Amino acid sequence: MCGIAGFCRPEPLPEGLLRGAADLLAHRGPDACGVRVLPQEGVGFAHRRLSILDLDPRADQPMGSPDGLLITYNGEIYNFRELREDLRRAGASFRTESDTEVLLEGYRCWGMEGILSRAAGMFAFALYDPKRKTLFLARDRAGKKPLFYAEGPGGLAFASELRALLHLRPECRAVDPAGLDAYLTLKFAPSPRTLLSGVKRLPPAHYLEVSGGASALRRYWHPFQKRADPAVTLESALDTAVRRRLVSDVPVCLFLSGGVDSSLIAASLAKAGAAGMKAYSIGYRDLPGYNEFQFSRQVAERFGLRYEELTLDSAQVLKDLGEDSLPLDEPISDWVWVPLHHLSRRAHEDGFKVALLGEGSDELFFGYDVMLKGLRETRRYSASYWRPLAAVLTAALSPVFRHAGRGHHRYDLLRRVARGEPVYMGSSIGFWPSQRDQVAGERLREQGDPAAGPAFIASLHEAFLRDSPAPADAVNRICYVEFFSKMGEVLLQRVDRVTMLHSLEARSPFLDHELVELAFAIPGGLKIPDGRLKGLLKDFARSRLPPDVVDRKKMGFSFPFKEWLRGPLAPLVERTFRDSALFSDRWVDGDLARRLLREHRLGFADHAPRIWMLFSLCRWYDRWIARA
Repeated sequence: MCGIAGFCRPEPLPEGLLRGAADLLAHRGPDACGVRVLPQEGVGFAHRRLSILDLDPRADQPMGSPDGLLITYNGEIYNFRELREDLRRAGASFRTESDTEVLLEGYRCWGMEGILSRAAGMFAFALYDPKRKTLFLARDRAGKKPLFYAEGPGGLAFASELRALLHLRPECRAVDPAGLDAYLTLKFAPSPRTLLSGVKRLPPAHYLEVSGGASALRRYWHPFQKRADPAVTLESALDTAVRRRLVSDVPVCLFLSGGVDSSLIAASLAKAGAAGMKAYSIGYRDLPGYNEFQFSRQVAERFGLRYEELTLDSAQVLKDLGEDSLPLDEPISDWVWVPLHHLSRRAHEDGFKVALLGEGSDELFFGYDVMLKGLRETRRYSASYWRPLAAVLTAALSPVFRHAGRGHHRYDLLRRVARGEPVYMGSSIGFWPSQRDQVAGERLREQGDPAAGPAFIASLHEAFLRDSPAPADAVNRICYVEFFSKMGEVLLQRVDRVTMLHSLEARSPFLDHELVELAFAIPGGLKIPDGRLKGLLKDFARSRLPPDVVDRKKMGFSFPFKEWLRGPLAPLVERTFRDSALFSDRWVDGDLARRLLREHRLGFADHAPRIWMLFSLCRWYDRWIARA
C-alpha cells in the first residue's frame, strides 16, 4: 500500500515539485521513495512505498518495462500469483515477485479493461503507454483506494491525497460551491466532485484515458452478473475473500468489534489456519455502556486470537480533536474515525502493516434500520394516488418548512413523491434539501447548486434500473444506493485516510468483488427473511458464532460523541463555531450551527451527527482553505 502522484503536461517537468508531493505522502509509504520523469513524453510519476508484497528493492516504484511502459501504483492485487502464471503461459517474463509487474505485463497482454477485469484487489494506479502516447488512471471496483486529479491548460496532475495534489496544483485551493452544497446534504461530495474547485475524484470502477489533450472516463465494472455460479455459496465466497487478504509478506492483524461482521472474518481466519493472529478491540472508560468487550472476548477465545483491548476517555479524545495538525485534507463526516485512529496507531506501534476490517457487510446484506424504513416508505408511496396528494400537501406546507427546525425528513419525502423522484435518499444525510436555505450562508446561496446531492442519489437509482437484471428488486436497489454512497464515499474514505495516516493498510473481505457480485445476485427478499435486518447473513453466522454475538443489538465501533458533546467536548466545538472562517466567509450560517449546539447541550434534541459534520467541515476549512 502506497501513495502516488504525478503529472502529464506540455511544459518542462520540475522533478523537485514531484519530490515535494511525494514527501507529503510519506505516511502512506515510509519504506521507499521514487520519482521518475520522462521529459520527452511530458510525464512524471512519484511513489511512496509501504512494502507488503515482495520486499526486495527491485519492486520499488515507479516501475518501468523494457518497452517503456511506466506505472506508479497504490494497492494490492490478491490474485497476482495466478495472473502471473497465466501471463507466463502467454509468453511474459518477470524480473520481480511483485504484483506491480503483473499489472504492467497484464496491460501489455490483455489491455486496460482486460487486466482490470481480471485483477482481484484494491488499487489506484497511473500507467503511461509511450507507444500510444496515452496516460491511464484507474481505481478499484468499490473505491477502496483514492485517486484525485485536476485537468487544465497546463495538463493533468494526480495524487492519492489532496495535500499532494494541491502541491502540484496550488491554484485549486478554493471551495467548489456545488461540492459544498452536496456535502451539506449527503455528508460527502460525490465522485467525481470534491470540495475543491477544479479537482475531481476518480469514481470507483472507472478508469480515465488521457491522449492527445483529450480525456475519457470509462466504467469497467458493475456488480450485476448475468450468470451466478451455483457452486459459489456465501460461505465459500467469504472464506475465499478472507484467504485472499492473507496474501502478505508482513504480519496481518484484525480489528474486532465483537459484532457479526468482524466475528465472521475471525471464523474464516480460523478456517484458513490463521489461529494466533493479533486482534484489537476498543472501548471507553467514561461510558462503559458503549463497550463490546464481552462479545469480542468470546470471539477471540473461540478462534484462538491474541486479543488486546484499548480504552479511550474523553480527555484523550479532546486532546486529539484539538490538535491543529490533525484535520485531514478532506473532512471526515463519520466520527468513527476517532476510535479507528487509535486502533491504527496501536497496530502500527506494534509493528503491523496490514489490518482486516468488517466494512461492507451492512450495505450488501441490508443491515441498517434506515434501509428497512426506506423500503417501507418506497413500497408505501409507490401507490398512484400519492403523487397528486403529496403535491397538495407540500405546496401547503412549504411556508412552514422554510423556517421549521424539525420534521424535514417526512416533508422532503413528500416533495420527492410529488416530483416523481426516488423515495430513498440513503442513510448518509446531513441537512435535508428543504433546510438548505437555513444552513447555507449568503455566498453559498449565490454560487451553490442545491440539486448536486439529490442528483447524485437519483443517478444511482437510474443506474440500478438500467443495469440490474431485476430492476423491480427494491431491497437490492437500496443496497446499491448504500454501496455507492455512504460506503464508497464516506466509510471507505475514512478507513483509507485514517489507517494510512499510520502507515497501515486496511483490507475489507466483504468488499471482495466476487462476494459483492454474489450478494447482488441474491434476490432481495432472501436477504431479509421475515423483514429481519441482515437475516440471511445472520442465519449463516449461527453455524459459526455464539448465539449472543449473532442476536445482539448492532453497535459496531461506536463513539460517544453525543454524550461528550454535552460535557468535556462542548467548549472545543463551541470555540470552533465561534471562530471558524467557514462562517465569517459566508459559506455556512454560523448562527444555525451555534443554535444546534445550544439545543443539543440543553437536551432539547440530538443534533450530534450534524454538529460533528459541521465541526469537521470547520476544522478542514480553517486548516486547508482559510490559511492558504
